[in-house]
Amino acid sequence: RGTIKLTTVKMLVLDEADEMLDMGFVDDIESILKHIPREERQTMLFSATMPAPIRALSAKYMRQPVLVAISKEQLTVPLIDQFYYETREKLEGLCRVLDIEDTEAVIIFCRTKKGVDELVASLQTRGYLADGLHGDLSQVQRDRVMKKLRERKLEILIATDVAARGIDIEQITHVINFDVPQDPESYVHRIGRTGRAGKKGVAITFIEPREYRQLRLIEQLIKTRITRR
Repeated sequence: RGTIKLTTVKMLVLDEADEMLDMGFVDDIESILKHIPREERQTMLFSATMPAPIRALSAKYMRQPVLVAISKEQLTVPLIDQFYYETREKLEGLCRVLDIEDTEAVIIFCRTKKGVDELVASLQTRGYLADGLHGDLSQVQRDRVMKKLRERKLEILIATDVAARGIDIEQITHVINFDVPQDPESYVHRIGRTGRAGKKGVAITFIEPREYRQLRLIEQLIKTRITRR
């Protein structure tokens, strides 16, 4: 609309840089960048993962960028107990786990938006206080779900990786991977939603027999054995 002047901006911060640059926002971001003076600008990108294509893009936006990384040894939180279950009947297994675990608030991760919607419907039908978050929700719908979770009117939040970015709720006691994350670093990011502020947390992963390889890759990254139950 030509209503904002960006010529005096001195600092640009792009949070969740991998998602922002990966999800087709690049054109929008570049059109904003064109209006911000490059010479005086300090640019900072924050991201849980920094794949090669994103690093290449950063060279375009930044001058002599310095990469600051948290060491891999600090990736997992020692206060999180990590378990996995092998089953072909994930829904049945999930319901049994939800019934026996002492939970306050739970985040369950699915790989796709469709998977989120289907699991929400299945759990709601069985009487669980569950709702979902994914990229197709409007900001108003997203805010409504988050408000319910904060006010304890919701016990189970089912989300995709992208939708769960930026969620910071202290009372989350359990993270459940209904679908194994395809990227081992996503596992670290997912389970970091629990065990915060010195509290203990539990991370549970459901795998099918053919998914052992993905589990081993995760164990290699976090340098920890995930206990079978």
